[in-house]
Amino acid sequence: HCFPRFTLKFERLKREYHSIRQTNIETSTEFMQHFLRLAGFLGAAAGTEEEQEKNF
Repeated sequence: HCFPRFTLKFERLKREYHSIRQTNIETSTEFMQHFLRLAGFLGAAAGTEEEQEKNF
């Protein structure tokens, strides 16, 4: 029963990861922490290091 909810959350995190942008109220350190947290949750779905660099 938890699987569909996990899948929905994973898909939401994946969308957030692929559209992540630093806001004007977020420091570069806060942005990097947010980016790395998302990449950590997504694991392999976040892509290779090269693909992650493009998103960062």
